[in-house]
Amino acid sequence: MTQLGEKQRAGQFLGLIYAGLIALSTIRGYFKMVDVPWYATQFAYGAILFLGIAWVFFTGNTRRLNTSVNVMAFQMLPQIIIVVWSVTIWVYKREPMSNILRGSSLVLYQLLLLAMLISPGTMFGKRAIEYTAQGFILANTLVLLDVMRRLGAGTTISGLIQFLVHLGSVDSNVSAALEVQDMTFGIAILLVYYIAYGKEEHWRYFYILALSFYFLSGLKRILIPAVAVALFYLFITRKMSRNNQVKFSIAIGIIIIAISLGYVILIRTDMWFTITERLGINLMGRKRLYNRVKPYYKISPVYMGIGNGTVSKILEVSEVTGNRRLHSDVLRLYIELGMPIFLLWNAVVYIFTFTFLNRTYSIRAARMYFAITLLMFVTFLTDNTIEKYCPQIAWHVLPLAIVLADKEAFADSLIKRSLLQKNGKQKN
Repeated sequence: MTQLGEKQRAGQFLGLIYAGLIALSTIRGYFKMVDVPWYATQFAYGAILFLGIAWVFFTGNTRRLNTSVNVMAFQMLPQIIIVVWSVTIWVYKREPMSNILRGSSLVLYQLLLLAMLISPGTMFGKRAIEYTAQGFILANTLVLLDVMRRLGAGTTISGLIQFLVHLGSVDSNVSAALEVQDMTFGIAILLVYYIAYGKEEHWRYFYILALSFYFLSGLKRILIPAVAVALFYLFITRKMSRNNQVKFSIAIGIIIIAISLGYVILIRTDMWFTITERLGINLMGRKRLYNRVKPYYKISPVYMGIGNGTVSKILEVSEVTGNRRLHSDVLRLYIELGMPIFLLWNAVVYIFTFTFLNRTYSIRAARMYFAITLLMFVTFLTDNTIEKYCPQIAWHVLPLAIVLADKEAFADSLIKRSLLQKNGKQKN
């Protein structure tokens, strides 16, 4: 076996370990055959980070490391804005240290998650997407097999068929058991990639079929328009010039920021409830939650927020149902960050990150980032996607892997050009 073959086999082996760790980090609460301990997720992320460090140490290969660090550092900016501003508010208000630590803990944990994602980029480059997809598929398959064990294979299959035929409008024990929300959000992002960008990927149609199956079986209705918006953006920009893609995407980013602020205003003035009632839209208890937090914020350029995690604390105390999630990241971020920092956070997510990826690396990576960020934005309106780890993993791994793939393709093209020029000179 050649040295190159040995490296490829080692890379595949590490990829399978990474996929297994991704699966382990996501199945807690869904997989009933084994009582997965609470620290399984933390262990999995720590193990992935350790794998990346060990890989760099033993191979000495730092070719992808700097790029992975740079891209992930920029993608950490939204979370850094949240924690820095929140701590500033709490210190100004002289909040107890226990409250500061409580409010900062979730953001710091998410920053550690993003730091972990440097490892798959450094180890696998473009193949980080494939191994991440394998991890999500493995996790969903384990949950499906566990549901079959508990409810019976026949009952599971018939219940799943009924659920899919009625597009999730018929709920049952089977649909409830298969509703792995966290993973479904991540799967939706990967599905967009394989449909639009994965033409050169090995086993592309397998991934499309497997991801589509689990996307539908874990159906989150909000993800249907979210995926459609992402694919529509990629479709209409595919033949634009690079300059026009940038102008169009920035314009859409500005519109999104305006929609986000308008959405908050509509909710605060109760106009949103009037509109949804006239359209016959079931808010599924969100009106009650939104009214619970209404006294804690106002629409004003000088409204400075109440700090990260405070909304959950308010709902935890006031909600008789024990619900501590607001089911709208847009509204939650406005309440916790205040209008100026809320607008800054949106600008970083929807404009600055796109322009950074385009100017520093490639329009291809920037375009995919913007497409899946559009998907995330749709979910931000009615869900708590920022706090879900699977979509965070997919959202950040995809652009990084595409950046690395484009850099390696460019380097290969330079090497081939140099060899052709050298051969031409030798012939002459």
